[in-house]
Amino acid sequence: MPAKRTAGRLAAIAAGVIAVASAAGAVSATALALTAGSHAARTAATRHPCRASALRLRLAGTDTGAGSTALTVTITNRSAAACSLQGYPALRLARPDGSVAPARIAAGRGPLFAGMSPAEVRLRPAGQASFFLVYRDFNGRTGRSGPAISALRVRLLDVPGRFTVPARFAPFGALSVSPVRPGARRE
Repeated sequence: MPAKRTAGRLAAIAAGVIAVASAAGAVSATALALTAGSHAARTAATRHPCRASALRLRLAGTDTGAGSTALTVTITNRSAAACSLQGYPALRLARPDGSVAPARIAAGRGPLFAGMSPAEVRLRPAGQASFFLVYRDFNGRTGRSGPAISALRVRLLDVPGRFTVPARFAPFGALSVSPVRPGARRE
């Protein structure tokens, strides 16, 4: 008889442990789902990617020194609602005939890009953001410039569509680009 009671007690204890573990797992899963859901809701509530029709891109200017040029593009939110941008712009260089010039374009490195990393940029109505690219003006051995470029074709992360920014320049070699950043600072 004691063996039957012991077996019964062990079965009851095991069932209790399983019930408690199941309840704890359900509570943990519910808490995790609620936490993830509230985080997703907060993220969705704060992150409103900009619409292409709400944005205006334009060349803000260039700054040249020691054989390199920094070309800055500003982005203005023309809508009545706040929106956000993030990441690095995808760029293509257009020749005067409209064809795309081959180019090596990469995320910027070095002192000019120190401390820059992709982050969300909130644009209020009429707010501005910018990015810049740096390129060599000429071949250091021959003194020749690169191919004539008449425009930048720009794609912004999470923004459908492409923008064309008129810009006349003749880069030589690789180009480095910054992430989108708050404000309309020129480099």
